[in-house]
Amino acid sequence: MTQLSLWLACFACIVASLAYYFRPQARSTQLFGAAAIALHTLSLSQTLFSQDGFNFLTIGLLIAAIGNAFLWLSNRDKDLSLLIAIAFPLTAIIIALNAIEPWNLKQLHSESWGTSVHILIASVAYSLFTAACGVGILLAIQEYQLKHHRLKQLLRVPPLQVLERLMFEFIWAAFILLTITIATGFYFIEDMFAQHLVHKTFFTIASWFVFAGLLLGRHFAGWRGQLAVKLTISGFFLLMLAYFGSKIVLQILLH
Repeated sequence: MTQLSLWLACFACIVASLAYYFRPQARSTQLFGAAAIALHTLSLSQTLFSQDGFNFLTIGLLIAAIGNAFLWLSNRDKDLSLLIAIAFPLTAIIIALNAIEPWNLKQLHSESWGTSVHILIASVAYSLFTAACGVGILLAIQEYQLKHHRLKQLLRVPPLQVLERLMFEFIWAAFILLTITIATGFYFIEDMFAQHLVHKTFFTIASWFVFAGLLLGRHFAGWRGQLAVKLTISGFFLLMLAYFGSKIVLQILLH
């Protein structure tokens, strides 16, 4: 049953992506998106119940579900169709990997409620940073087209000011949650600098400093445009290295 729900969710994400690409303004497209997120959430819950703990693929499934939900809600008053049309196929790949799972991945057991809260907050923070990075890429494309007088676009997107404000709203919310994630990690996890956690801790803190610098630069120096996008992508890359990069190396390459 779990495998079936995963494949149905994968198919729904692909259908929703096509709907957002070809019919971005249709009401049925919003319904397709909602259905894809609902099936994704159902398959996620069944996967979590069928496994003894988390692994990095199920964490990816959780992050994708939360991120898509944020984008779907934001799309109600801002046209983020192009971004959603890209996000859903990437989600479909994550869902398919969870359905196939050719590796014997190590499970992350969470016996204490504190660690569970830490994982949940971290997942929401990662989701918001993912959404911010996606909006940032959309912002960079929009700026490039304006500078080079290439105003014809595949899908209509919001003005630069709207995209930039949305990106920083995501970053502020994610930064607060990332700060809480780091604090709860030091509080609930016995040794954050243990051998199997030191790389994760280092990249997470490095990412925190990048985003802290971006927000300070935005407030005091008015940083915006390409500089803000580059720092957003850099911080996001460090954050992904902190979790997914280390998990891929430890669990798949080094087993």
